[in-house]
Amino acid sequence: MSITDYVVEGLKYPFNDIKKLLSFGVLFALFNLISLFISTTSLDILRAYSALESTGINVVNISQLPASLVNMVIGLIIIGFIVCLLIMGYEWKLLKFSIDKKDELPGIYNVIDLFVNGIRYFIVVVAYNMIPTIIFVVGAMLGNGSFGIHVILLSGLFYMISYFVLIMALNNMVAYDEIKKAFDLREIFANISNIGWIKYIGAIVFTFVVYLIICAALSFVLMFVTLIIAGFINNQAIVISAILAVISGLFVSSYIGIFYNRVFGSLYNKAIEN
Repeated sequence: MSITDYVVEGLKYPFNDIKKLLSFGVLFALFNLISLFISTTSLDILRAYSALESTGINVVNISQLPASLVNMVIGLIIIGFIVCLLIMGYEWKLLKFSIDKKDELPGIYNVIDLFVNGIRYFIVVVAYNMIPTIIFVVGAMLGNGSFGIHVILLSGLFYMISYFVLIMALNNMVAYDEIKKAFDLREIFANISNIGWIKYIGAIVFTFVVYLIICAALSFVLMFVTLIIAGFINNQAIVISAILAVISGLFVSSYIGIFYNRVFGSLYNKAIEN
């Protein structure tokens, strides 16, 4: 199969089981709602902070801020992180099903299994992005000068390189069910070489372009949905935002997540078959 065939198959794959697609979407919808409430609550805390500053207090301690709001943000961040790990755990299963060439979508049954695999997935993502992030922080600390900007641009290049290697690293980890396989650079580079670096990078870029087209099309649809909802709900921005967060999670984020992982799992199969 060609890369185009993998992408076309990936576009069709989420429709193999709408119930499982929506089950995955529930996690995204929950994460979107949590993110929305964190944002709105953080704005309330910021208003409280500004009000305290306006009274002439030079240094505002966290204890002076509304405890209920602060505790709510902390609690929501923890819950959001757990949901994020569950999403990553399901993406692990998507890669596994793709590597095993299964046509059905994985189910969301064993939450503990999702959580554990999500932690391993998260650790690998953080590890591969650590060096680019350090370079970026150094560049930001250097300020707006020419050297600082160049360092930040360099971090962007490292993020890009890290991303290309990370995709194969995650697949290698899932295929062997061992986290150490995500850092077996000799095997990872050998797999990429089996495809060919230019073809491998081209496949990822092509998949990303398709992803952007899907996002643009779905954003256009969501724009009309927003207008329709706004026609029924007047002056309720938070309600409209919450409804859109749910719709986006159920249908958009879940579809794109399944599509992405299906294509990249198939790409790994191509690497190990060569």
